[in-house]
Amino acid sequence: MTPPPRPLRVLISGAGVAGPALALHLSRLPPPLQCNITIVERRPRSRNNIGQQIDLRGQGVAAMRKLGIERAVRARLVDEPGVRMLDRRGKLQAYLASNKSGRGAQTFSAEWEIMRGDLCDVLYEACEALGEESVRFVFGTTVEGLERQPGDGKGAVRVRLSDGSEGEYDLVVGCDGIGSRVRRAMFGGGSKDGLAPVGMACALFTIPPEEGDGPAANWCHFPGRRYIMTRRDREDCLRVELGYAGDDPELKRALKHGTVAEQKEAWANIFRRDMLDAWGVRRITDGLSSPQADDFYTQEFAQVKIDRWSEGRFVLLGDAAFCPAPLTGQGTSMALIGAYVLAGEIARACGKGAQGEVVNPWDNLPVALAAYETTLRPFVKTIHDIPVRRIARFILPESAWVISFFHWAFWLFTVLRLDRLATLFMSDDTGSWKLPDYPELPAPKE
Repeated sequence: MTPPPRPLRVLISGAGVAGPALALHLSRLPPPLQCNITIVERRPRSRNNIGQQIDLRGQGVAAMRKLGIERAVRARLVDEPGVRMLDRRGKLQAYLASNKSGRGAQTFSAEWEIMRGDLCDVLYEACEALGEESVRFVFGTTVEGLERQPGDGKGAVRVRLSDGSEGEYDLVVGCDGIGSRVRRAMFGGGSKDGLAPVGMACALFTIPPEEGDGPAANWCHFPGRRYIMTRRDREDCLRVELGYAGDDPELKRALKHGTVAEQKEAWANIFRRDMLDAWGVRRITDGLSSPQADDFYTQEFAQVKIDRWSEGRFVLLGDAAFCPAPLTGQGTSMALIGAYVLAGEIARACGKGAQGEVVNPWDNLPVALAAYETTLRPFVKTIHDIPVRRIARFILPESAWVISFFHWAFWLFTVLRLDRLATLFMSDDTGSWKLPDYPELPAPKE
């Protein structure tokens, strides 16, 4: 009788959305396939659950349901009724209501709105319920070294972590964002790293609430390609997003090399000229120094476009492989879809191996990784074909009169009820790509 294969040793770098989602799927591989999964994350757990309000759309909702976490996610949804478009004096120009019907295309405020930290917590709790023998988290730790072992693509990867520990793994998964160390190890850095800037930056932080802060999002444009957005997911705080698509040298320097204090000051300076007479500017720039703003985070928007997502026993997933840029509204959905497809292809290829086609079913991993890319690449291409640079310039006008035209166009769109027509006659799915079905990957129980 052939003995069962030893468990696959998996190291996942990054405990955002994609990594824990993949771990959940891999923990459910059918017997005799088993995985021992370690997830390392550079932030401490108390800081890893910060971040913006995100949403799930189209195929991403179906992928979330494949994880068996729908009930837990629904319990933490943000009830955002819509977005209010304001002029620089704070006067309402247009209102775009959300679509909560469960049918048709979503608007700006989606049915499945959730704080990034809440989604991460749902995934962590589901993984931790499996026990450390299945999934183990190591927070406050980074991958410092990756060394391929001999074996013609089938050898283990020797990994050195920042805490000084070392280990060998059969599969290393890079879920470590647009600045992925695993991606740099695969390609050796340089031009193949695939980063494509979008020409826009944002800052996210929390400030104290005030009387009159409602549940709807507020979006206020300023000349010079700037905006302020506020959203309220809880009664005890207000979330702020600052956006800028200009070419300010102070902000560029701060984003690349500045301390948090220098970054905050650079962002405050972007809006300081409107301090006296514009909606929200004084409150929000003052809020940067409030204790609640210790969750401050800033980034330049970029896409990741690379020719391949795997090499040997390395594979990339989520933003590390195919970051679409936040403007597409697809980053979280793509992370969940990618995790499902990768696990499904591993279940399919290695499940066949376990049925006797090869001595060691894990030797079929290269087949699974190739199929993962073949299956998912058309969907990713559809998202990457969205002209994000042009969208950034369009939604952030330079002049006041173009902002006025932008507001008028949105007002007309809502007055003619075109948003409602979209919910009736348009799908929320992206393109014609359909989420695959993997019978080899057992369905979870909620």
